[in-house]
Amino acid sequence: MIRAIALVDLDDTLFQTLRKCPEDVPVERLTPLGFAKDGSPLSYATPRQMRFLEWLAETTHLVPVTARSLDALRRAHIPFRAAVCAHGGVVLDETGEVDAAWAETIAARAAPHAATLARFAEAIAAEATARGVAINARVLSEGDLPLYTLAKHADADAEALFAVVDAAVPELPEGWTDHRNGNNVALMPPYLGKRHAVAHILPALRARFPDAPVIGVGDSYTDAPFMALCDFAMMPPRSQLAGGLFDAG
Repeated sequence: MIRAIALVDLDDTLFQTLRKCPEDVPVERLTPLGFAKDGSPLSYATPRQMRFLEWLAETTHLVPVTARSLDALRRAHIPFRAAVCAHGGVVLDETGEVDAAWAETIAARAAPHAATLARFAEAIAAEATARGVAINARVLSEGDLPLYTLAKHADADAEALFAVVDAAVPELPEGWTDHRNGNNVALMPPYLGKRHAVAHILPALRARFPDAPVIGVGDSYTDAPFMALCDFAMMPPRSQLAGGLFDAG
């Protein structure tokens, strides 16, 4: 029986890299849920995260809302059909197929920003080279559609990464988002974001389950806008989003 609609972020919410797993949980008790293209495990859930996922799968209409690309989402071993991925750039409908109407909307909005995305990636790469810092900067695309600029440090040095990005892109155009979480920086145009995609899918979900409360679950600042569209919100206490709340208390 569906008791709620759950719109759930994945990385650092339902699972995380081995480096981010709690130190008090033995490795042998972790469950791999996210995998690389070669099949090797990349992301793990603790026993409590597994129970939470099982509870969601059994009692809610579970919809992942993730920054992951469509390919990376499909390599996450969790139950789902409908989904939001690529920071909201791609929506899967209830059959698991790409939502054509949303794809057309995103394609029209993305075209004017392609050159800027490429310019940011080139600037970050050039600054990293000048400083001798190992950073991979590129434009993330779904098919032929450029969505956002992503930068990662090869050795997970977030401080060095942020310094390079700040020097290479000291100011973003109005309405853009600078999303930083762990060892990632994503520079996103105004049209891109989980909130926009959730606003697109939510009316149909509410019509299908009119009395079901909508629960938004996430860990980062970029999750907050889509969570604000829901009836209730949940977050891990050791997360970017919760940090300010609990640290202040």
